[in-house]
Amino acid sequence: MTETQLPGELEEQAILYALGILDQEDRQVFLVRLQGESDLLRKTVRAYQMTTGALAESVAPVKPPTILRERLVEGVALEAARETEQFESTANTLALSSVPIQPPDSLRERLLSRIQDHSDVQLAQGESARLRVDTSVQNISAPVRETTTLSHIEGAHLNWFRSQWTAVSRFLRTVLIRAVVPRPSSDGLTFVKASEGTWRGIAPGVMAKLLSFDPVSRRTTTVLRFAPGTRYAPHRHTAVEELYVLEGGCSIAGRAMSVGDYHRAESGTIHHDTSTDDGCMLLVISSPQNEMLP
Repeated sequence: MTETQLPGELEEQAILYALGILDQEDRQVFLVRLQGESDLLRKTVRAYQMTTGALAESVAPVKPPTILRERLVEGVALEAARETEQFESTANTLALSSVPIQPPDSLRERLLSRIQDHSDVQLAQGESARLRVDTSVQNISAPVRETTTLSHIEGAHLNWFRSQWTAVSRFLRTVLIRAVVPRPSSDGLTFVKASEGTWRGIAPGVMAKLLSFDPVSRRTTTVLRFAPGTRYAPHRHTAVEELYVLEGGCSIAGRAMSVGDYHRAESGTIHHDTSTDDGCMLLVISSPQNEMLP
């Protein structure tokens, strides 16, 4: 049967390939498919390559104004923050909790050194302007003004560094979550076989496999595997949490739970004690924004 339309995911890969930005791993797989029997795929790729080539030749490079570049950078950071808000706690906990991403000490030192160097340049540029001030006034106020200027510049750059690192951190966590969450097929159906998915450690003795995330209700569906003797830290629920015991047994809020048992915790409630002696496996539907307690 003759193909009339490519699947959406395959056409998206064709566009990325034509633009030269398809991931290396996906590129290798795509090249194999491109050498296959799909004549429609090859025609589609050629069409996109011709289009991108024509655009590249006809559009003259334009250097954007500095203020536009700044606005674009701010817009990208804001968009990343908005987009990843619904994933943030999911990335932290994969439905329960984890430690936020922190930059390596070596990277922090290098960036702070660059910030200090940039501050010194700013101070040097501003020195000539301060020399024009009346000598008597300058002698009185110069130490205070220099300290104030240095403090202001360092504070501004440190705030900029923190905001940029936060945006990058959130973006990376968004990529991680998107890579972990199974995607539905073209017919809107999602299947995750027992042998599929990725188990990740989220706490000592606790492994999690994320099955789905609903961006509307902001609730995750996760399978949790507790090793024998595990004690999970107290936490407060920011939304309703539901769990079902699939294997083994555990104790939650002082109540014994065994295979087939169901538990629901309302928003605002606290699980002071979650533990298992012999190990267990739970199906958990919850908000990714649960608050860990000391």
